[in-house]
Amino acid sequence: MVWFVVLVVVLETARVLFGTNRHVVIPGMLYRYNQPSAASLERAIADDGIRTVVNLRGFCPGPESPWYAEEVRITNANGISQEDITLSANRLPPPIELRRLIEVFDRSEYPMLFHCKRGADRTGLTATIGMLLYSDASLNRARRQLWPRFGHFRFGRTAAIDEFFEIYERWLDGREHTPTLFREWAAKHYTPGATAGELSLTGGRSIDVPLLTPASQWLAVKVDAKNTAHDPWELKPGNYAGVHVQFSVQNTLGAYVHTGQAGLFRHTVKPDETIELTLAIPPLNVPGRYFVRVDLMNATEAGVPIRQTGFYQFGSDPMMLAIEAQGPTR
Repeated sequence: MVWFVVLVVVLETARVLFGTNRHVVIPGMLYRYNQPSAASLERAIADDGIRTVVNLRGFCPGPESPWYAEEVRITNANGISQEDITLSANRLPPPIELRRLIEVFDRSEYPMLFHCKRGADRTGLTATIGMLLYSDASLNRARRQLWPRFGHFRFGRTAAIDEFFEIYERWLDGREHTPTLFREWAAKHYTPGATAGELSLTGGRSIDVPLLTPASQWLAVKVDAKNTAHDPWELKPGNYAGVHVQFSVQNTLGAYVHTGQAGLFRHTVKPDETIELTLAIPPLNVPGRYFVRVDLMNATEAGVPIRQTGFYQFGSDPMMLAIEAQGPTR
């Protein structure tokens, strides 16, 4: 008996990882897929009457993503809708994409097919949201769409998908889930962990007025960073650790002349608190106009720069400044 159970688990895992990962979420309404081939997409449209395809991999034109062009061709040829939503398997969903996903759910024709690449993580997130909105499932039951049988595992970077629903559960604070409560939370209360904030120049200085500085001198720009998230920011020392400010300086031709960071020290910024940070900009040498982009970043457990999370990805605007470097040259 044990060997039979093991065999079933192995075969199911192999099917999910190397074959198809297609499942019915709500019969006649919602269907979850891994990236469908042209043939399987045509078959789903014919057999299940699919009227909307939701691609969770984002807008992917170009020769490096032939699947996208084929998907667009098939949906167009069959006269059905295609919606592109940009989600990540490794990060909490951006609020703007979450709200757009709910809008797509509300305004689309059904039945609906949605997919990511493997049909496990982003698709599991979407399937769970679909059940929370359009069924009487409890939160625990809806989260079965994130079980290993669909290819999702609750560890590593993909644990961000589970964290999303844990944030919702904490907000419920003992209340029973209802579709109305989920909509309220998604529209008004959801923030992706500690990745929300506002930037401004210290002292209420306008960002529309260029900063004047001699081209041969260092410039210290003081900025206020306000934590608008529900979780505290943890600032930490090190090149890529914790929440910090990252900035870049470009000339009028768009060439980068300097990049830097601020806030690389140990400090906790609680929700609604503001911390003053200093951007140290070295001599620009050549007189003229320069542009500074200032971003809040979260590099907690990132390890390498490419894995940092920019707050702009979740709806917090970067700050743009102009500098007028005045001669003579050094």
